Amino acid sequence: MGATNCGMLRFVALVITVLVAEPAAAQTTWRIERGAADISFVTRRFGAVVATGRFGRYDGTLALDFDQPEKSRIKVTIETASLQAGSATMDGFIKGESMLDTGRYPTASFTSAAVTRTGERSLEIRGQLTIRSITRPFTVRAVVDGDVERARRGAKLAFHASGTFMRPDFELGREVNVVDDLVELAIKGQLSR
Repeated sequence: MGATNCGMLRFVALVITVLVAEPAAAQTTWRIERGAADISFVTRRFGAVVATGRFGRYDGTLALDFDQPEKSRIKVTIETASLQAGSATMDGFIKGESMLDTGRYPTASFTSAAVTRTGERSLEIRGQLTIRSITRPFTVRAVVDGDVERARRGAKLAFHASGTFMRPDFELGREVNVVDDLVELAIKGQLSR
């Protein structure tokens, strides 16, 4: 047998060894189902709701591992101009230069760094939130509302998630004093493959 064939056999043996030694990934890629999800925010002043809104265009990709959630990875991107806050005046204000400045910053995003199981159906997802090209640590608490076993077999998976951030951290409305600094984000919807 020639040196070339011998080298080729060693290469094939190495590839087979790697494939056999590495267990198959248990991650499954999911997407936040458009039209079946609600991405919204709430701001308050002294506990009373001042403004709410929803984002109509978004994209979410999730590589989920139900058995080992710490291996899961999540990325969500929101088109900021898709905001609807109930009136043209409020939409224009929140999309304007002092707030989201959608003309200069057309997207906001979240990318996970660590996923931890906190209960039988709940997770804590720590990562980075980017708004107005400013990136800060952000934590999301997520709860699976659907049947995980059915989802493993291909069914859609219902969930809800929430997190909060401070407006000044992202230079949102520095001169605005009619709302508190805390902004609540919520996502409720379905994941599909």
